[in-house]
Amino acid sequence: MSARRHEPVEIVTIGGGMTASVLASQILPDTSVRMVSLEQGPAQWTYPDFAHNHDSLRYNNRFAMMQDLSRTSWTWRPNADAPTLPFRQYGSFHPGQGLGGSMVHWTALTWRFLPDHFRFRSVNVERYGADRIPEEMDARDWPVTYEELEPYYDKVEYDIGVSGLAGNLGGRIVEGGNPFEGPRRRPYPNPPLAPMAFGELFTEASRDLGLHPFPTPAGILSRGWTDPYGNTRAGCLYCGFCTRYGCEVGAKASPLTTWLPPALATGRYEVRTRCRALEIETADDGRATGVRYVDARGTEHFQPAEIVVCAAFTLENVRMLLLSRGGAHPDGIGNDRGMVGRNYTYQLDQAPAKGLWEGRKFNFYMGNGCTNAQVWDFNADNFDHSDVDFVGGARIQCEGGQREPISSSDQLLDGLLNDGARQWGAAWKAELGRSWDSVGHLEIEGESPAYHGNFMDLDPTYKDEWGLPMLRITFDWRENERNLYRYVAARCGEIVQAMGADRTDVTEELAPYRIDEYQSTHPNGGAIMGFSPGDSVTNSYGQVWDTPNVFVTGAALFPQNPGANPTGTVGALAMRTAEAIRDRYLAAPGELL
Repeated sequence: MSARRHEPVEIVTIGGGMTASVLASQILPDTSVRMVSLEQGPAQWTYPDFAHNHDSLRYNNRFAMMQDLSRTSWTWRPNADAPTLPFRQYGSFHPGQGLGGSMVHWTALTWRFLPDHFRFRSVNVERYGADRIPEEMDARDWPVTYEELEPYYDKVEYDIGVSGLAGNLGGRIVEGGNPFEGPRRRPYPNPPLAPMAFGELFTEASRDLGLHPFPTPAGILSRGWTDPYGNTRAGCLYCGFCTRYGCEVGAKASPLTTWLPPALATGRYEVRTRCRALEIETADDGRATGVRYVDARGTEHFQPAEIVVCAAFTLENVRMLLLSRGGAHPDGIGNDRGMVGRNYTYQLDQAPAKGLWEGRKFNFYMGNGCTNAQVWDFNADNFDHSDVDFVGGARIQCEGGQREPISSSDQLLDGLLNDGARQWGAAWKAELGRSWDSVGHLEIEGESPAYHGNFMDLDPTYKDEWGLPMLRITFDWRENERNLYRYVAARCGEIVQAMGADRTDVTEELAPYRIDEYQSTHPNGGAIMGFSPGDSVTNSYGQVWDTPNVFVTGAALFPQNPGANPTGTVGALAMRTAEAIRDRYLAAPGELL
């Protein structure tokens, strides 16, 4: 049975999440373009669904907003000599599905990467010499600078109403903000979120140690806000139900609150939900002709388009390029030179230090994932690396508000009570009752450099529901990250001590990576941007070198992973790509320079 063929459109995206909605909102209103997004998840994530959504069993334990692992998944091995195992229950990362994608259930930390992050190789070579970069490390500069991306960072922040305190306004350092950030043209659109008691304690102790704490920039409104598109949203309730949940009042930004309304209002944007993309089809000349997909009933379709955009989660974008092996691209689109899947990185996201403040209550049951404070003194090259045995760095943050504080405290108390204390029984429950709101931890989010031995490819054994190979991830930490962790963990221990904890516990060594343990939803790379077809999959606009009418969005473009959440940079890059397609490519299709 042949696939049902739809009317051609100018743009089709694989995925209906953040970057697809950014493209639609920036391209469609001022053009006559028609655009279709193919979203594998449901369309049910709307604000009536989020009203009083404090259903921990559904969203936190059963991952209602995440991709269905019984239908498709990924496999992992620590190195190329080890066997692979499929990811069958959620652990290391939580990719979303449904209208709006992962940004609907994100925590909402909204970072700009530092200027040095975009010059990762050059900075380390210039300051410390080329021999400081480990032989296996594939250290890269980005093909776009902070200065080039700054206007798009600014637009994303004002679109979603970021709450924060600027640290560098046009080169002038602002007291209380992040003094290490790159220059910005204007302040954040909204003031910082209200601080928590634990965050205030962290801030005071960090300052006493000579560090520079500042409030977390958040894609969560600290007050009512009307965005540039006319969407009005309420301020945060500090209910604590953020990560893995939709926001019941719309205070937490998402495509549903911001970019989807103006895109859908054009009448030329269609999102087809419960549709699984199978392959990008190409003509004899190698150019893409559209996307073949199946709907919820298993019916096969083909959507012709002039431009195809891989706008899904990082892992799915890479897999789609590798699966699209027709005609002129026998090894997959973008892979004519074997670059797809290279430079896979993750995020060194750990909680190395914790403390117990006996008799003190922090009210951890309220707030949100951004009602905390940060220290960036040890991120990137913000400190002298001359006498350390690693490159890169990490940010440090204190714990924020939680939606399940008692279950979290259950784990934190391990190591803080008397030696040999049991994690069960009446005595343990009594201790938990006394101490659950008196224990807190510090977290780090460190850089993840690229290595030749960390990569993605198609698994030769495991297949998904549609008979297609799963994506295989080969990844583990290297000595550089173990040394980085050891250094920053010691700094966290010093801060916890300065915070006056009665009991402390520091995990001094980084354990081997495990895919069954949650760390962050920040896998990166695999379709990296670069300066030429020989060193990358795409140019700086995410345009695939060997198939110029195919674009890639999202963190798959990152050459390596800086020590910060990717969402702000993902949005800024998507804004830049949307502008280039709208103002240049549509008028004169070809390579964007």
